Amino acid sequence: MRKAPLTVCVVGGGFTGAAASIACLARIDRPFRLIVVEPSASLGRGVAYGAHHPLHLLNVRTRDLSVRAGQPGDFLNWAFRQLDQGENHAGLHDGLAHTFLPRQLFGEYVRERFFEAVEGRGDVELQIVNAVATSCVKEGNRFTLCFDRAETLQADVVLLATAYGLHASIPTGALAPFDALPPERISGAKTMALIGSGLTMVDVLLGARRDGFQGKVTVISKRGQLPRPHASKGVVPRESGLSRSKRLSSLTTAVAIACAAAEAHRTPWQAVINSVRSSLQDIWQGLPVEEQARFLRHVRPLWDAHRHRLPLEVHGRLQAEFNEGRAVLLRGQVTKAERDGDGFRLMLRPRGSQRVEALTVDRAFDCTGHRPDLNSPLIQSLVAQGAARPDAHRLGLAVEPNGQVLSKSGPPTRGLFALGPLGQGSLWEITAVPEIVRQCDAAAQSLAALEPSAEREVELSS
Repeated sequence: MRKAPLTVCVVGGGFTGAAASIACLARIDRPFRLIVVEPSASLGRGVAYGAHHPLHLLNVRTRDLSVRAGQPGDFLNWAFRQLDQGENHAGLHDGLAHTFLPRQLFGEYVRERFFEAVEGRGDVELQIVNAVATSCVKEGNRFTLCFDRAETLQADVVLLATAYGLHASIPTGALAPFDALPPERISGAKTMALIGSGLTMVDVLLGARRDGFQGKVTVISKRGQLPRPHASKGVVPRESGLSRSKRLSSLTTAVAIACAAAEAHRTPWQAVINSVRSSLQDIWQGLPVEEQARFLRHVRPLWDAHRHRLPLEVHGRLQAEFNEGRAVLLRGQVTKAERDGDGFRLMLRPRGSQRVEALTVDRAFDCTGHRPDLNSPLIQSLVAQGAARPDAHRLGLAVEPNGQVLSKSGPPTRGLFALGPLGQGSLWEITAVPEIVRQCDAAAQSLAALEPSAEREVELSS
């Protein structure tokens, strides 16, 4: 008999999946088998850093991004080398640190780091499965995974890194935000409705302008909150001194006071938000479920507008759209969107009114954002057998901070992890690069700590 190597299956090959794979390659110091399941041909990019408009910029400064745990300046150094300017241009390096580079470039960086990590581990067998995982069944200490167009596989550990899952149909009936339309269908339109007012709306609006759209835009949002700008230069997080209150009202008041105090001392309010972010997982987990739900109902739009910010240049272009009358902001809710000839007819209820109005436009896009699909066959298979359960808000799966999935009966399911956005309902601050990288590293450390006896014994062939 001999010990069989650990088999780790990462389901999802976007940013989260790449970060999980890189962490495992860095932390597990013995031979193992790595399986990466990704239906598309492009690893490391996913929804966030895929082949959308090449001019879409990151909304995070270059200095603050890295796919390697413990190496916060890795993307900056990689990007600097792409300029082929050598290592002695300190001013250029510092300037690049504060820029917002194209998202596609970050996707290239992640992909390159993934394959570098694989090449550096000759003792690791890599298998890439270009398919969609349709079920995952726990059998003893192992998992059996089935796919839509690949053979069944078994693994000792499954890392769910599907983020927001596959593209699903838009519930409102409008177009998906990044549907590839012929340029003439954009430039030839005279009116456009954008449902939602977050970062996705900004992408679609400015992308349409670049593609020649010169008409009027109606942005429809329940709360009417638009993304705020980043500070003019990167700021150091300012300690806010938040108490660990279990009342949402106390926390929101404390944040507002801290932001006002920072501004009074000529420190940008963004420094306070950055500081709160570092402890937000602990704060969120300390709130009763009822207070979390209250946050989601009443505070989330305002928080998201301040937390997920725009580069100053992009924010200025957005503001110009509204200031110059090319775009208008309508507070309300779209109850239905349907095709009307070559255009769309939207039924919407203005905020504070029970009256439903009709709005006819040439193009309508649903920009309300992404969320994990709990109804996917893969997730449903895990929930049905009790290996996983939705979080209290059904934003994703119930997980521990390192991503380990909580079973229906309560304890974690051995060997099963859900990383990144899949854990937002449990952890809240787990959808951005730094938090995802730290969580993937924590998951990999727990796998590296597995006792050898936990691995399977296989009979040697005679």
